[in-house]
Amino acid sequence: MIFKRVIVGIDGSKAGWNAKDYAFDLGSRLSVPVLGVHVIDSRLLEESFLEDLAGVLGFTYYLGISQKVREFFEEQAKALIEEFLIEGRQRGIKVSSFQTIGIPYEELINQADPEDLLVLGRKGRRPVKGSFLSSTADVVSRRSKAPVMLVPEEKRELKKFCVAYDGGDLSRKALNLAKKMAEIYKAEVYALHVGKDSLEVPEGIELIVEDGIPEEKIVLHCQENKVDMLFVGAYSKGRIREFFLGSVTSFVLHHLNIPMLLVK
Repeated sequence: MIFKRVIVGIDGSKAGWNAKDYAFDLGSRLSVPVLGVHVIDSRLLEESFLEDLAGVLGFTYYLGISQKVREFFEEQAKALIEEFLIEGRQRGIKVSSFQTIGIPYEELINQADPEDLLVLGRKGRRPVKGSFLSSTADVVSRRSKAPVMLVPEEKRELKKFCVAYDGGDLSRKALNLAKKMAEIYKAEVYALHVGKDSLEVPEGIELIVEDGIPEEKIVLHCQENKVDMLFVGAYSKGRIREFFLGSVTSFVLHHLNIPMLLVK
């Protein structure tokens, strides 16, 4: 079994519903349970935040308004989860849901075991646009122990898989996962290496070698060759380099608008 469960973040956004579609499709193909998770962001319920927001947006603030805001979000969550469960059952998938109040990325990470797959929309819906700098998808992709599949708003058929390959343990793991996924989707899979060193890949896998700046070449290659999903080892260069220079993973994530599967 490739994954024990597929866990998908539900937030009502276009990318979030797209993530749900991918999760249902994969859950059906693998015959594994799909768990839908919806988290009401507890930071939006803090009185101090709502008081500041009232001043910015010009509505009347009163003590206890957080309860009204909470009730609104809970009704919204109920509707989203109900829609998710109904569709999943109609498609014959073993679905369940989890709804809570907390920090979205923390709750999603806590729900996933290393054997699971987390599926998230790249552009989640924010009740207050620009209220927080880091998106849930960004933080989850960095901190999750489980592999993370990030999908954009546009849905595409998964027929061509590319693996960003540097010969390291994570890229070999990514290639192995891509091969298994390719069998399920009857997709083409090959490896892309940016550099001048000679690498070996498993028999039957084509290795394309290009020269240049890795992150830029990966993005350009996927765009020009109409890749449907990119597999990449997540943040394998270490925290120090990532903090100062930005990792290859971060650059590709923010410049390539196709599904990406980040392998841990």
